[in-house]
Amino acid sequence: MDGYSRKVGARLRSLRKQRGLTLQQVEVLSNKRLKGSLLAAYERGDRNISVTRLHQIATLYSVAVNQLLPEEVEGGGEPALPPKLAIDLTQLQGLPERQGSILARHVARLQQQRQDFNTPVVTFRSDDLEQLAAAYKTTPEMLRRSLNEWGVFRPGQAPTERPEVEREAPPEAEETS
Repeated sequence: MDGYSRKVGARLRSLRKQRGLTLQQVEVLSNKRLKGSLLAAYERGDRNISVTRLHQIATLYSVAVNQLLPEEVEGGGEPALPPKLAIDLTQLQGLPERQGSILARHVARLQQQRQDFNTPVVTFRSDDLEQLAAAYKTTPEMLRRSLNEWGVFRPGQAPTERPEVEREAPPEAEETS
């Protein structure tokens, strides 16, 4: 199957796992309208999913249908994952343990690898994001959304922008919180 089917499948799997459901539990919850083996094929990207099935899954997961689809770049058809994301370390410290523990360990490992301890941000490259997404058992796209919701991106940086790598501390600015 094509890459888009795999991206849709990764999104389906991510949402199912976020809800703590197994394939068999989804089958039971759907009154066997969604067979576990069929959902697994969708999640692997081995089968194209119909609009009707997409709607059934969205209803079961209590999300809008568009939440099951990967984001697209305007006119491109590819998801909008920037190559680098700047994580604000002060925002990271304010996260609850449940959300931030995996992220904090990953940031500490990156700082150690890069010998980069004196900056207020850590830049995540796409491969860093993929590794972290695996640790959170989600897709890079879903993780990027979560990080944005948690407010750990450098202030003023939208998650779809393509930030430059910063090696020095930015000029001090007053926060408007």
